[in-house]
Amino acid sequence: MRMRTSAAVAAVLAVTGATLAWVPAASAAPAGADCVTNPLGTAGLYAEFVEKDSVRHSDSEGAVAVGGDATFGDPKQPSGFSIGHKLTGADLAELPGGHSLVVGGTLYANQVVLDNGTGVAGRVVDRSTPGQGFGVDGGKVAEGASPTSPIDFGKEFASLRALSTGWAGVAANGTVAKDGLGLFFTGTDAKLNVFAVAAEDLQKAGALTFKVPAGSSTLVNVLGSSYDMSTAPTYGVYYQGADGTAPVVDDYALANGDFEGIRSRMLWNFPQAESVKKNYTSWPGTILAPNAKVEMGGQGIGPGHVNGSVIAEELVTVPGAETHQMNFSGCLPKATTPEEVVTPKPPTPTETSVPSPPATPEPTPTERDGGTPETPAVTGTPETPETSETPGGTGTPGTSASPSAPGETAGTPEAPATPDASETPDGATGAPAPSATPEGDLATTGSSVGPGAIAAAVAALLAGGGFLAFAKRRRRAS
Repeated sequence: MRMRTSAAVAAVLAVTGATLAWVPAASAAPAGADCVTNPLGTAGLYAEFVEKDSVRHSDSEGAVAVGGDATFGDPKQPSGFSIGHKLTGADLAELPGGHSLVVGGTLYANQVVLDNGTGVAGRVVDRSTPGQGFGVDGGKVAEGASPTSPIDFGKEFASLRALSTGWAGVAANGTVAKDGLGLFFTGTDAKLNVFAVAAEDLQKAGALTFKVPAGSSTLVNVLGSSYDMSTAPTYGVYYQGADGTAPVVDDYALANGDFEGIRSRMLWNFPQAESVKKNYTSWPGTILAPNAKVEMGGQGIGPGHVNGSVIAEELVTVPGAETHQMNFSGCLPKATTPEEVVTPKPPTPTETSVPSPPATPEPTPTERDGGTPETPAVTGTPETPETSETPGGTGTPGTSASPSAPGETAGTPEAPATPDASETPDGATGAPAPSATPEGDLATTGSSVGPGAIAAAVAALLAGGGFLAFAKRRRRAS
């Protein structure tokens, strides 16, 4: 007999003895000490802020800055890369030089589109196939010795590393509990809730559930040299309201404004990590990993989006992975001097008996027609499923789980089936998947779609994961 995870969540949160007691270092500052806004400085203005090299496809809704070389799009996939669709005039005015794209080294470009703003690069190399594409759309990227980079990446990352280490020394004031399926983060501070967790424990969790006051900031310190979201795998990050209703999975659009506020004020701090790997699951908040190579998706994993920003030493993604314009807007301590890192204890299991995840998910996905590569995708009322017999077959490409109606209660966490390693973006056949949401936003799932539906979306993403001939469409419209 299956027991729904919502019941497990309620039971865990009700058992006070199940919470974890983190051991703070003697030098750790209190969580609310000297809290300041815009703590990330220049990096906080960007959806992607990378010290060294970046390999990207598909889409970033915000501004992008790369200190080294940038490889955007790939004619062999085929894929391209669009930048800045969600940037406003006010956003551009705050960016150094007013540029939505900054590349300190060489930009290797295939169908790169700047939807808003301009760019600057040390050099631009057109990697497109003659007669079948373009490098950079229009003359929007200046190159050469005269337009010097407006960002001192060395200086910025020295500051970011100090901040990351300093925040890792902030004493945790939130509690963490676990059951057989995941971790539950509970905070009660109206201003700032701080959690500390070992990377090896975090990556074992199938679901992560946050219950913190609306309007508060959340700092999650993840300690360890590496983190891989595909280990369990983690199949969802959820929010739970103060009323104890069923958790809601994070997604691009959330019907609950309080949850959107929690996401925009959430920062994941990886002060020690040299490798951070993300799977197909939507990840809310900003990732700060100043010493790490961050990978969004991989072979047999699926792309997955970040509903926030990525700040990393290096960034590599597969086609289909996106960063969304949801920059960090929270308040964090002004940690200018690195402190001793807080050491978390291993999670303590609850006494609540939770059954194993079902062997197969029970998704109820619906299809959103992405249209043809030359026709902008249109979203609307979810339709009846029309899936092809095989992910790589001749059915309509670019399908994904669709959103439920606004206000509909979310499904509770259930583990999805593991993606088939043979269904990789690199090995996909057929036309690139068109955008599933207006204005170039790739396939997203509804805010109340459970992990079973997410699993169904993974197969579609793995089968279709190219850039969608998206850049061509924008170029012709410009």
